[in-house]
Amino acid sequence: MDIDKHKSLPSKHLDLQDGLSEKKKKKCRGNRKAQHLRRRMRRQQQKMDQDTTIVQNENDNLNDGQESILYYSLNKRKRPNSNRDDVHMSQSFSELSISQINTKKKKSISKNNKKDKDDNDVSASIHSIQRFKPHYLRVSDNVFKQMLSNVINDDHKTIQSIDTNEKIRFLREMTELTNNLYYFDLQRQLWQEYHNMTLKENGVLGLRQLSKSDAKEHNTCYMCGFPKHVIQKRQNTIVHQMQRTINELNQYLIQLNTWTTQYQPPIDPNILSNAINEFVKKGQERLKQEFDHKKKMLELNSYDHHLINRVYELQPTEEQLHLAKMIWQVTADELKIKEKQEILRKQIFLQQLPVNIDNIIDQSIDHVQPMLSNPVLEKDRRAGLISKYSKTITQYKFDLMTLNLTTFQNIIYGHQQILIDLQEQLLKSCNEALRQAIENRQEAMKKRHEIYLKHKLNTFFVEAPATTISNE
Repeated sequence: MDIDKHKSLPSKHLDLQDGLSEKKKKKCRGNRKAQHLRRRMRRQQQKMDQDTTIVQNENDNLNDGQESILYYSLNKRKRPNSNRDDVHMSQSFSELSISQINTKKKKSISKNNKKDKDDNDVSASIHSIQRFKPHYLRVSDNVFKQMLSNVINDDHKTIQSIDTNEKIRFLREMTELTNNLYYFDLQRQLWQEYHNMTLKENGVLGLRQLSKSDAKEHNTCYMCGFPKHVIQKRQNTIVHQMQRTINELNQYLIQLNTWTTQYQPPIDPNILSNAINEFVKKGQERLKQEFDHKKKMLELNSYDHHLINRVYELQPTEEQLHLAKMIWQVTADELKIKEKQEILRKQIFLQQLPVNIDNIIDQSIDHVQPMLSNPVLEKDRRAGLISKYSKTITQYKFDLMTLNLTTFQNIIYGHQQILIDLQEQLLKSCNEALRQAIENRQEAMKKRHEIYLKHKLNTFFVEAPATTISNE
């Protein structure tokens, strides 16, 4: 009897559980199979997007008039990586950032991502020049009209004919199209130089291609050009952009002829079109300088690679090769210090203090402002103290920069002494041909840096015209 009683307890307990489960409503979690499928698709898409850079190339839409390039990449946690190259020129010269480079080991680039890497290199090359391109849709109507009147040379009748906002807008759009056409033509010339250089290098037998680590070790550029398929793709894109812009310009010229003919008395449309061409060319002078500089540096970088290959063709020993790399390394270090020295000299001459010096000194005197704001100070005494503080701080800043110049000069002297010792070792350990090849490359480094520094100093504080929005 007792055994049967105990046997019946589990069955009663199960009946009770069944009753509770019927009362408790089962949660609806949706279609699990479809959810798993969507999750797999998201992971697959993230894997495809990882370590790639999506570039929004030139945007020729006249509604905004901008040709912008958008850089971003996706990693596992979907955090956007900041572009370390997207900084103002003066910021890099001032060496504002002291943050350490991320030493986390990155995944090796697969073959599927090589195309994205090539596109990223092209986009970076375009982006470095594009900021010097004027944008005539960003200036006010009054400024644009004044730009036209300056070129037309007191032709008041033509200026008076631009009497509506629609006409001004029409001419601004036509000017931006002309601006884009000349910009694409500059790009066409640059990429033709890339093409010519690639053909030239392919015709050289036994040319040693430098890897990224080799380029860093030899203090040269990793690549002075682009792969053949990238060049061909870019050239085709430019041809398409130019043809499309020409077609749009032809439509605007037809409308311009109609408008000027209907105006009483009629106006010569060539006056306006020639005026637009003239001030667009003038506005792109800075941009053209940048393209010419790129072509010149492309030529020098290619020549530098050939000089390095010439040293290897002479089959130097490990000791001789190590000596050559030391000479080139010390030369590169000396040139970098000279660059900082010359930039600082120009900043002193133009009274443009480096931002890092300003920040350091301003932070060190933060406690002065509360003291000068003390109500017990009389007005005249406060003004006198402020004047003394200002003069003292200004003089201290320039004294500090002068001391930096002296430090740079001493560092340069130290590099020169090291080079003298290395040159003596070179005379003892290398034959005439090898020694001449090493010295030729050293002189080419100096010449390249001289041209590079001259361009940087001439354009350091120069901005492209018509790039800001006016409040008029």
